[in-house]
Amino acid sequence: MAIHIGKLIQKEVESQRLTHREFGALIHRNEKTIPDIFDRASMSIDLLITISVALKKDFLNMFYSEDPMKSLRNNEVANEVQRLNEEYKLLKKELALTRDLNEAQKEIISLTKEQLEDYKGRVKELLSKKNTKENIQTTAAAQENKE
Repeated sequence: MAIHIGKLIQKEVESQRLTHREFGALIHRNEKTIPDIFDRASMSIDLLITISVALKKDFLNMFYSEDPMKSLRNNEVANEVQRLNEEYKLLKKELALTRDLNEAQKEIISLTKEQLEDYKGRVKELLSKKNTKENIQTTAAAQENKE
């Protein structure tokens, strides 16, 4: 790899104007080991994460700017984009089906309301006929009683 991580860390430490003692305290290392860190072309992920947190700079991300990590990241991104596109298409279909279902439910509700109004009208008509029939019977009974 073309990245010399130790030199990049050294540059950042200098830009933040930290002494070896201050930087060592931030990463829980003795100040005497700091020049060794600056000389390293590579180091453990654990140490790199500790340094990234201490300096508030993502040193891991720097490796994604060059191959082979760049290609891997691009492949991951391309795969994720493809997965999201497929999910989008499925969600779009699901939305269309949901809208169709919603329209069908609105039609059912409308028809049900019409049937309910029709039913209420018939009930009123039947009650009216029943009341008329009862009135006729009552009137007839009253006339029979008069006679």
